[in-house]
Amino acid sequence: KVGDSQVASRWGNILDFSGFDLITPNEKEVRFALADQDSSIRPLASKLYTKSKCKTLIFKLGSKGILTLRRKMKKNDMRSFFVIDALEKHAIDPVGCGDALISYASLGLYITKNPLIASILGSISASIICKICSFV
Repeated sequence: KVGDSQVASRWGNILDFSGFDLITPNEKEVRFALADQDSSIRPLASKLYTKSKCKTLIFKLGSKGILTLRRKMKKNDMRSFFVIDALEKHAIDPVGCGDALISYASLGLYITKNPLIASILGSISASIICKICSFV
């Protein structure tokens, strides 16, 4: 099961997708769901991961890339998360990038059961869409 909310265009809450295999919120959606405007990104992602009980969280960070959590974070466990920098640094029109990311990441996760591969595929697809949309 895969979930994504749309706080930008309607009042959605990513926590409506508790227990899902993959959720892909952006920072605004996470802060809205947790009512947290003060925490930095990694603690914020950890709170959402724990509260949502998801298996994999791909936290979309726009021009900064993504942060993926793949298992419950233990103190100083650097393997529970990883960051992938944005592959397209000059995105003119990011509309649709999140849809591309979730589509390919969910397919990659389903086929490989590997959050790293899923995150890379999602990032590549999002970067391609940013490039294609900028020419249309």
